[in-house]
Amino acid sequence: EVQSIDSKQYINEKDVINRQNFVLGTDNFGRDVLTELISATGSSLKIGLVAGIIATVIGLFLGLLAGYLGGFVDNLILFFTNLFTVIPSFVLLILISYSVGESQRGIMMVALLIGITAWPWTTRSVRSQVISLRNRDHVNLSKLSGHSMLRIVLTYVASYVVMAFILQISSGILAEAQLSMIGLGPATTKTATLGLMMQWATQYNAHLNGAWWAYFPVILVIALISFSLNLMNTGLDQVFNPQL
Repeated sequence: EVQSIDSKQYINEKDVINRQNFVLGTDNFGRDVLTELISATGSSLKIGLVAGIIATVIGLFLGLLAGYLGGFVDNLILFFTNLFTVIPSFVLLILISYSVGESQRGIMMVALLIGITAWPWTTRSVRSQVISLRNRDHVNLSKLSGHSMLRIVLTYVASYVVMAFILQISSGILAEAQLSMIGLGPATTKTATLGLMMQWATQYNAHLNGAWWAYFPVILVIALISFSLNLMNTGLDQVFNPQL
């Protein structure tokens, strides 16, 4: 039997079953923001990881090829690298994302697009490292010891590539957030990302309505992830860099 309760009657909250407290409140659709934030963080890290792997692999391959072979190959790779460097990567990313179409822009597709537009600076950095290794005394000593130049290059560049990979992950997460803010991020209603949460908060005027829980925790998580990855990069530099 259903009983009606007058709006002026008081109840004891401890007697209410299935009661749930929302630490960060809910969004416009009644979804728990904290649960959504945790899920979105995992999705954004996945995007950053995939984009970082793609960008680092492309940059490492082209950088090693240019620095190790030199000559015409070096000039050709450097030409295309400079071409992509002159065009802002984010503008290129916007054009490609728009041309792909909303229905095709899943999480993995966005990660792929970010990865294939973020390789130029890794290529230039790896190329510079390889060229500088040719004239170092300890490299000449290693060559006299019977080690091949390719093995020497891979050994010394490996630590630098790990640090570049960490920075690529951070850049990938920030790129996804920027894309989503302008409506060109992953087109999904099932899986949230940090950028999509920012877009939803902006779309429903959370910043004007005083609903800080809809956007401030997202900004804080993005900042903490970027800070943590850069801190990790600095720590690895102190481990790998012999001059420090």
